[in-house]
Amino acid sequence: MTSARGGGGRCGIRRSIRGYRCAPHEPLGNHAVYFQQLEPLWLRIAIQWYFKVSLETGQLTWSTVAGPQRTALQVFADWIAGHDPVPPPWLREDPAGIRAFMLDFLSHVRALITQSGPNKGKPLSPQRVNTLVTCLETFYAFMTDHRETAAQVLDEPGWLRLGPYHAMLWRHGEKGRRTRVVRERQEVIDDTAFSQIMSNVHLLGEPIEGGGLGDEQIMRILMLVARTGRRISEIRMLDREPLLPLDRLGGSTGPADGAFVAKLRYQQTKIEQAPDTVLVDAEIVAIIDEQRRWADQHLGPRWAQGVTPKYLFLGHNMNRNADKPFPPSRINQTLAVFARRLDVRDSAGRLVDFNRTHRFRHTKATSLLNAGVPLHVVQRYMGHVSPTMTMEYAETLAETHEREFLRYRKVTADGRDLPVDTRDLYDMLELDKRTDRILPNGWCLLPPRQACDKGNACLTCDKFATDASFLPELRTQQHHTLQLIDERRQAFAARTGQEMSPDNVWLAGRTQEHDALGRIIDTLEQTGHRTDSDGRAVRGAGVAARTDALAAEHEQERRP
Repeated sequence: MTSARGGGGRCGIRRSIRGYRCAPHEPLGNHAVYFQQLEPLWLRIAIQWYFKVSLETGQLTWSTVAGPQRTALQVFADWIAGHDPVPPPWLREDPAGIRAFMLDFLSHVRALITQSGPNKGKPLSPQRVNTLVTCLETFYAFMTDHRETAAQVLDEPGWLRLGPYHAMLWRHGEKGRRTRVVRERQEVIDDTAFSQIMSNVHLLGEPIEGGGLGDEQIMRILMLVARTGRRISEIRMLDREPLLPLDRLGGSTGPADGAFVAKLRYQQTKIEQAPDTVLVDAEIVAIIDEQRRWADQHLGPRWAQGVTPKYLFLGHNMNRNADKPFPPSRINQTLAVFARRLDVRDSAGRLVDFNRTHRFRHTKATSLLNAGVPLHVVQRYMGHVSPTMTMEYAETLAETHEREFLRYRKVTADGRDLPVDTRDLYDMLELDKRTDRILPNGWCLLPPRQACDKGNACLTCDKFATDASFLPELRTQQHHTLQLIDERRQAFAARTGQEMSPDNVWLAGRTQEHDALGRIIDTLEQTGHRTDSDGRAVRGAGVAARTDALAAEHEQERRP
């Protein structure tokens, strides 16, 4: 049975957990109450140690500990506490007994009823069941891998009796498969809805008697969330002085309209070692300055003498030392009322529930990607450690674009349904968009629906564009053009007995092309191959093959 000793090991673990530094948004008191209520004692102490080690090593985050992990282990603790006698850490004496015991627990979890939310009164979903039992299995796998250390640190030799059958409590398929729920993603707020929201945001700060909601702090919080794409917790917990100077590049002239003028430092409350600053313009700086003035004027009289506020957005009540940020519950309640009042609809007539403020974050990231900002720059701006999360926004953009395209009926000019599957049509247009305006030596800037009537005269057309990525092709074309001119002039002299005049229609065209190539190449070489493009040049298929074919054709023409 379990050890009855209450030595220094357990007390040390208890003190260590209580002294562990929580994330700013996760109060330690909530966890302390949880640990005090959890029984039996051997499980309580083991969970404390498991959480401590996993948090320190980065295997778990506070959000995971406070969510599914805590819930799963609480369900298991309540279940085994109802047994008489209460099972020991190794649960049963033999593998067959452990398997039967854990299958009983799996049946118990599947019979649980949801206690809150939209599914209240219904059985747990298969995904929820899978999450709970997987969290318990992860705990026992950890304890199995560390059983010698656990027995010593926790002063509980019973952990030494764990074996490989504790590391995998259920066989494959018994927990149920995780099914991916496909929902229509409506995270991005389109331009129509975004304009409606921002044009009415002042109502949040207007006095109640004037038809507003009477909270200027929430008004500025929403403005910063929408403009910067930061999480609501990051804006809510901004320091009183969150701006850092931005070194200007040369000259003493002031910044242009919309230019970045400072860095905004925010508390990275979700991802460790992620970026915690973002570039901001003068409008963001003005919002922050106005919030400081407002707080000093309206909340300053409530503070103790000599107090320096810790946060930019401060709680109104019981905040004499000005060290409590604006409460999240008030933001959620006020924005829910605001959203219902505005009843904002997007271009498709769907309700935009912007009180889910994370939608502004999706919108900001998607707009950056849509504007052609490189992925790694968007990743740094959004504060992601890896591009994986950033690509979720790219996926949102692609799915939104395709869904909007497929939503409308496609008809021909005479009103008949288009005899092509709309998904095939979407794929064809996406493929054409990448190839139909790509030339061997640049791009054609003609609008998609406009046809070219200039034949092969791209180099003399004002719709032609190129960059340094095409320099090898441009140099090759220049060389072949000059070679072709020399060959044709020699053939003309041999046939007519006189030199080809400069005003010859063929020679004038080729000379103009050669001169254009010279100017393009000189310009690109003088600028050090720098371009104004975003670096995503796409070369048409078969460029090298066309060059070789052209050279072979010239060689054949030279032969008698």
